[in-house]
Amino acid sequence: MPSRRGGTLRQGLDREIYQIIRKLADENPDDDSLLTVSGVYGWIQRSNSSLKRKQKSLLQDSIGRVLDLLQAEVSEDEMEPIEGDFGENLPEKPVKDTSNLMNKIAISGFAPSGTSTPIPGGEDSKTKKRDRQTNGEPVKKKRKQAEEVDRSPPSHFTLEDVGGVDNVIKELKDNLILPLLNPQEYVQRKLPIPRGVLLHGPPGCGKTVITRAFAAELGVPFIEILGPSIVSGMSGESEKQIREHFEEAKKLAPCLIFIDEIDVIAPKRDTAQGSMEKRIVAQFLISMDGLALEANDGKPVIVLAATNRPDSLDPALRRAGRFDMEINMGVPNETMRELILRAQTREINIAPDVDFTKLAKKTPGFVGADLRDLVGKAGTWSMARYRAALEQQAAEDEPTMDIDEAAPKKKESEIVRSVRRLIKRVRVPDHPRPAGFEDTSIAMEAFETVLPEIQPSSKREGFATIPDTTWNDIGALKGVREELHTAIVEPIQNPQRYQNVGISAPTGILLWGPPGCGKTLLAKAVANESKANFISVKGPELLNKFVGESERSVRVVFQRARSSVPCVIFFDELDALVPRRDDSLSEASARVVNTLLTELDGLSARAGIYVIAATNRPDIIDPAMLRPGRLETLLFVGLPGPEERVEILRALITKTPIDPSLAEKARECENFSGADLGSLLRKAGQHALKRGGNIVEAQDFDHARGTVRQSVGDIGKYEKLKEKLASRI
Repeated sequence: MPSRRGGTLRQGLDREIYQIIRKLADENPDDDSLLTVSGVYGWIQRSNSSLKRKQKSLLQDSIGRVLDLLQAEVSEDEMEPIEGDFGENLPEKPVKDTSNLMNKIAISGFAPSGTSTPIPGGEDSKTKKRDRQTNGEPVKKKRKQAEEVDRSPPSHFTLEDVGGVDNVIKELKDNLILPLLNPQEYVQRKLPIPRGVLLHGPPGCGKTVITRAFAAELGVPFIEILGPSIVSGMSGESEKQIREHFEEAKKLAPCLIFIDEIDVIAPKRDTAQGSMEKRIVAQFLISMDGLALEANDGKPVIVLAATNRPDSLDPALRRAGRFDMEINMGVPNETMRELILRAQTREINIAPDVDFTKLAKKTPGFVGADLRDLVGKAGTWSMARYRAALEQQAAEDEPTMDIDEAAPKKKESEIVRSVRRLIKRVRVPDHPRPAGFEDTSIAMEAFETVLPEIQPSSKREGFATIPDTTWNDIGALKGVREELHTAIVEPIQNPQRYQNVGISAPTGILLWGPPGCGKTLLAKAVANESKANFISVKGPELLNKFVGESERSVRVVFQRARSSVPCVIFFDELDALVPRRDDSLSEASARVVNTLLTELDGLSARAGIYVIAATNRPDIIDPAMLRPGRLETLLFVGLPGPEERVEILRALITKTPIDPSLAEKARECENFSGADLGSLLRKAGQHALKRGGNIVEAQDFDHARGTVRQSVGDIGKYEKLKEKLASRI
């Protein structure tokens, strides 16, 4: 590399010039006339055959640099060892008074006995200056001071920014305010303060925001630790960072530590792949144990942590004395969504026609981040309309002849013309605003327009959403609908009535009967009617060939339901998931059955979770599933009668431009299920298209009736099962 090579040659040249000047000072201590650039250069030309062949300007530059350095050192009356490379960074200073300078250089050049003269840029001079003081003692290295980090509480968050989480705020109030701001009360009562609070829930539900908002209200020092930033590839570095953060918190006490994504630094040790993860968890546990009041002179430190994977944390971290309190922040319900929307728009100009109650009903499954996205996109849509209005106004005001007819016309595309027109309009701020845009408020139309474009993050993450199926989509089945209303809808909407009577709602319902009779539609309509979240699980999709994965899938379903309370879990084709346990059943399938039974047994302590299952084969389901306390309510969904078939076909026709009176054709369709009637409607439409008609008529239904085959064959089998399970109905 030329630059590096040039620097090396220059350094070597400076050293040779330095030795020459030393020699001149030794031989002529009283002749200062030689101590000039021209004097040294002339001596080199006369006496040094190797250097005189070098370029004149290069030699003169080197001589000048060395003389400047020597002059600066002699002026301090002490000859310091010259350190550093004589390169391009040496300062070029004018030579000062050179009287008797040769004599001073000659005297300073004599080193004590047993030592050698320091060579500029050499190792001896560097080592002497770096490792020794003037008294001969070694130089003590100075530690680099750590950069000061701002530990003040967040200033741009308030509790008004968080809506719909009053229960979480109450829990934090009970566990943070007195322990942090008045720990003397705990000391006097000999009570331990809470050391940790764990917030968990689906992504985007507001765990981080509410923590920062509460820290801002408390006004105590705030140390925020992002989980991934702790993990380091250097052995011991991660543990060191954890220790340093906790030690700093103790010095700043009372202090609040917030650890985001704690599952990254504290995973389960029995499944950890390396020893580093285990050491990090162990260090974290030790640091948590060191936060007791007596270990820090009565100064409190409390740890807040957030994660959306609480089951992946090490169990030792979730015991009492570490994370004493766990708060589940689930998917917000309709009332909570309305409060969140009001909180997020409190500083935004909202039009009077915005109906937050209506928006809350239309946003099932939305978490706080989704609702913020809704507000942002509604504002963006309003701004896009305003921009289009400005452009339209500019086009209307644009003069018809803005260029000279004689001048050649420039070719420009419509988009370029649009850009220039908008720029021209925006640069006139005092121009009247477009009609209908006199204010900057966001109207209800903006929210309703952008709402279909937003997919709730809980749905992407596998959590529940409320289905859009209503009772109007289901014809007949009045008896079953009443049972479902009593068993699920009423407990969710009016839980106080059940408490007054002193009973609990049934935790599980089994819908059974021939295929195509509307069991799945009933489950969806129940969830919609009760405004509960809905998780639909196809029985076979939980089965996995790997050991333990099927059981884990069952646990994950109920974990998601707990984060979406109130929630309805619908297991379709339950017979595939929990067949009867006998000698012919494999061990893996038996474990899945046992896992589901265990989860159902825990539903009594998990208020707000209801299970609906559907099957065509209740006889092969494990009997333990049908006992009271599990799927205790069995509802038979049979084939519809003549009047019910008319209601079902009329419900299907309401979604089409077909004459509703044609629903009477369903009376003639004996033993047709709801699915068969749907097929009848499609076949009739296809026949209308084939004959060239624009609307479905009676003749199309008559033709379709002869082509649709009824899907339920053996009706007697279901009648026998109904008699066998009569005591359950």
